[in-house]
Amino acid sequence: MPLFPITPLLELIITRTVGILGLGANFLSFQFKKHKQILFFRTVNEALFILQYFLLGAYSGGILNAVGCVRNIIFTKQVESGKKTTVFQIIFCVIFTAFGILTFDGVKSIMLIFAKDLSTIAYGNKNTTVIRTVSFLTHICYLAYNLAVTSYEGAIADGVLLISLIIGIIRFDILPRLKKEEI
Repeated sequence: MPLFPITPLLELIITRTVGILGLGANFLSFQFKKHKQILFFRTVNEALFILQYFLLGAYSGGILNAVGCVRNIIFTKQVESGKKTTVFQIIFCVIFTAFGILTFDGVKSIMLIFAKDLSTIAYGNKNTTVIRTVSFLTHICYLAYNLAVTSYEGAIADGVLLISLIIGIIRFDILPRLKKEEI
């Protein structure tokens, strides 16, 4: 049952519009070189999908995205100040797993827990190559989760994001290495 009592048409329009905005932030997120910029757009994306998941009644996704926003902000501050994120990575993996178990809703919850734990490891790393590579794996899980909860914009966003990740990996990780080898 949706969280807000609104007409079905208005609910559909709001839900899908929020998802489309999330799609935009999702695509932009991995087209930056710096950790702070990547996590800023990941946070915007997760915040938008909190709303969409709640509108769809997919509370596990909404709650875990809220925790993800907090995680992203903490990791940004930690990396900016040159501090390690290892302790916070462990804490957030435990939190994601616990919330995932508390809001368990079948196999789709397992995919979501796995994706959130993997993304925690990725976003806690200051190496943007690691962020992009590990994020590729996480978004395969998110794609399956979004299809399972009928977040079609989320599924499209993950499909687009997989393409964006491939572009980002080529632009920032592969091509610079190839250019160095030519010199």
